Amino acid sequence: MVTVGVTGATGFIGGALIPYLAERQYDLRLVDNRTGPMEVGHPAWPVDRDDFESARGLALLADCDAILHLAAVSGVMACARDPEGSARTNVGGTAKLVAMCGSRRIPIAFASSFAVVGAPAELPVRESTPARPTHEYARQKAAGEELITALGQGGPLPTAVVRQSNVYGGYRTDGRYIAKGNVLQLFAQQAARGRLAVNAPGTQRRDFVHIDDVVAHWEAIARFLLRPGARSEPTTFNVASGEALNVLQVADKVRNAFQLQHPDAVPLRVDVVPNPRGGVELIEPEFAVSRVDTERLLDLRCRQTVDTALPEILREASAPGNRS
Repeated sequence: MVTVGVTGATGFIGGALIPYLAERQYDLRLVDNRTGPMEVGHPAWPVDRDDFESARGLALLADCDAILHLAAVSGVMACARDPEGSARTNVGGTAKLVAMCGSRRIPIAFASSFAVVGAPAELPVRESTPARPTHEYARQKAAGEELITALGQGGPLPTAVVRQSNVYGGYRTDGRYIAKGNVLQLFAQQAARGRLAVNAPGTQRRDFVHIDDVVAHWEAIARFLLRPGARSEPTTFNVASGEALNVLQVADKVRNAFQLQHPDAVPLRVDVVPNPRGGVELIEPEFAVSRVDTERLLDLRCRQTVDTALPEILREASAPGNRS
């Protein structure tokens, strides 16, 4: 049985990934300090409540065959509010974990973000697109990428940088529906009130990838790191769907899907409102992602689209226990 360590195991992605890995017969070593905005627990798979970079956390992970490093102080605003504190975890903590992996010869995959590419010189964003971070969160993720890349270049150890686009969708566990508060989820919740508020200018464009496809990629990346004869070189994967939409287009899809579910309802109103992240958020109307190398190396394609996922997202958002 292959032993896989997962940091950030009770976060949104970790909460979906744990049962997915367990169903595929991985032995799991799970750690999370549970200080993030979300805590997803599974009674069948206990999680060690500790910092991943602590002596106890590192000891728990030291006998793994591979480590999937999801833990982070996550989000643009969280890192902007506390750049030093977030860097202690995102950069300093990752450096400790990378050092342990190097000494124990444990392959590691690092959860990064497309935020690291900033305003790329060329589009679409490819796996080889260099990091050009423009804010604190992106700088910390880019520093993590450098640590992972240096480890992969420095010895006989495969490593992976996992650049994730905007993750949407949800899943059920222990009777609860778990969803991340991104623009799709926000619009689904706003739909019940009849009005979608689009942060200006609305032309900001992002790639959207469903949580089901994200966990499938993480498991495929674990297999990639553990494959027989794995070469000692860092590899970057674009965990993205290739479905890039601007916020106004997302609002239009939500409005149409809501109308199909509620044909007698008044059509949703869409208003453009001031953007609270206007000084940080990059506006790239032509943003697009290529996943050609990712598909070739993992032999894996995305199955979900925004259109196929929206009916469930809207139903769950309107359920009595999930309304906000």
